[in-house]
This record gives sequence, structure tokens and C-alpha cells, in this order.
Amino acid sequence: MTPLEIAGLRIDPPFVLAPMAGLTHAAFRELVAHYGGCGLFYTEMLNSRALCTNDPARDPYCLTGSRDRPLAAQVAGNEPEKICRAFQRLQATGRYDLFDFNLGCPRGAIQRYGWGARLLVRIDLCREILHESRKVLEKPFMVKMRTPGRGDEGLWHRWVEILEQAGVDGVTLHPRTPQDLFKRPARWEEIGFLARHTRLPVVGNGDVFSPHDALRMMERTGCRAVMVGRAAVMRPWIFRDMASCLQGGTVLPAPDPVEVVDLYWALVQQWLPEKLHEDRVRLFLFWLCQNFPYGVHYFNRIRRRKTPSAMVEKARELLAKEKFPGYPVRPLMS
Repeated sequence: MTPLEIAGLRIDPPFVLAPMAGLTHAAFRELVAHYGGCGLFYTEMLNSRALCTNDPARDPYCLTGSRDRPLAAQVAGNEPEKICRAFQRLQATGRYDLFDFNLGCPRGAIQRYGWGARLLVRIDLCREILHESRKVLEKPFMVKMRTPGRGDEGLWHRWVEILEQAGVDGVTLHPRTPQDLFKRPARWEEIGFLARHTRLPVVGNGDVFSPHDALRMMERTGCRAVMVGRAAVMRPWIFRDMASCLQGGTVLPAPDPVEVVDLYWALVQQWLPEKLHEDRVRLFLFWLCQNFPYGVHYFNRIRRRKTPSAMVEKARELLAKEKFPGYPVRPLMS
């Protein structure tokens, strides 16, 4: 398979870590990089308003690791001037290889702000944001979006025109509407429709729970790369297994659960400020525990601990005799 290039940026293997608030920080990206196989890393979703005042060179949400390359910075907002200013300040750090605008987040606070997927109904504003952002960005520029409307081919053609005319270099599609959240299966056929009707490289996202799911998505839809979110938090080595299967190999043995917990905790202490430790450890263990039949019980015991080190110690105790099951990954909570 020909490696994907987006405006000269090589993404090889063609597998991408999704941007996830509270999860894809520098420590987690370093964990994914440790296991290998990820061709493009994303930051957490970054607040355009905050970036206009906070120095991105010092902002804890903008921290970068040593192996999380190439790295994309994703920005959210709905004010063109502030979005452009945020992109300019991020670009000035020299840390990022690609920039991305969020039209995909369906979650509560983001929706109340009128950001993320909520913007899909404000087509003229989206057009302005994309055009103005393109003017200030020197690096590759992508958009991550959800399905703008169910069963409306005319709307899709309009969006293709907007993206191409704005000078966007690629698009990631999560084929659920904002209203779907994660309640309905991802409609991969919509990724295929977009891939057939645009000259832009398309990255597919949604319901990839195993390495073989990633290969099937590429075969069925014609997307050029696959982005993984929830399954990557549960199994940070999934990209390694995806890359192995892409080359005709097999899924490799999973690491020991306690090893994963210990490595993550060491990376959190190395890369993140102490004020973020408790929240980031709790959120990671919430997802990691979902791998196991008694995961909900385990996490309820872990989250009662009052410090991140105590949460890690309880996780080590509870997971000492566990083994990661085979694929597919099945998130039970969100």
C-alpha cells in the first residue's frame, strides 16, 4: 500500500491517533509511541479562546513529548479571528507538523459553546473559518468532522466544495451525525461516499475495534488512512498490531496489564505538571479497566483512592492476575 502523504507530510503507517480531550496528552502519546505503529499523533482538542491569552509554549495542554511525531494540533472554536490567532501562536512554536480544525466533537460543553459538530449547520461561518485559517497556516491543514446530515447527497456535495475551495489538505470523517453521539453504529459507507466524491485524502474514523477492522475500513471505503480513538485508549498498542497486520503479519502478544499501568504512570510524572496527574490517571484507568469482565468493579475501587499514586497502586493490585483479552475491543462506558 502506498504511504499517505498530506501536502508533503508522510503518514506511514497510515494509522492516526484521534484527538481526545483529557486523553491524548503528551504522556499518553509517548505511551502509544513506545509500542509503535502510529503514523500521526494528535493533541487534545485545544481551546482557541484560551490560546489567544495562554502561551502555547508553556500551556500544559500543548506540551509535546520526544517521540510523538509527526504531531497534529487540533483547535476548536467558532470565532474566526480567535481561531486564526490560535493557529498562528501554535505554529510559531515550531512543534507541530499539521493543524486541524474540529467540526466533529458532539459533547456537552462544546455543543453549548456552538463549537465542534454544532458548527456543521452554520455552513457560511465554517467556510469563513476554513478560508481564513488556510491563509495563516504554512503547514498541512485538515478538518475532522461528523456527518453533516443523514441521506442528503446535495449537502455532502456542498461540503466537498467548501473543503476543496478553502484549500484544506485532507479530511477525517466520523460517520455519525452529532445527534447520534456513539449510540448508533458508524456508517462506513458514508466514508466511502466522501472518498469517491473528493480529490482530498480521506481518513476514516469510527467503530475500529481491532486491527482487522482497520484493514476492512480501508478496503471497503477507499479511505487513505484510519483514525482510532476509544480502542487506542483501551489498547495503546493497537497501532502496532494494525501495522503488523497491514504488512501481512499477525496480532502480537499483549503486554502485561501492570506493565502498562506502571509505564503510563512513569510517563505522566515525566511529561505532565503535577496538577494534572490525578485527573489524567483516573481517566486513563477508567478506559483501561473496560478491557476486563470486572472492569466496572475495579474502577469503582480505584477511583476512591485520593491520590494518583494510590490509584496506580490499587490498579496494580487488582490487575495483577488479569490478562488482556483478544480483539475486538468493546467499550462498555463512555
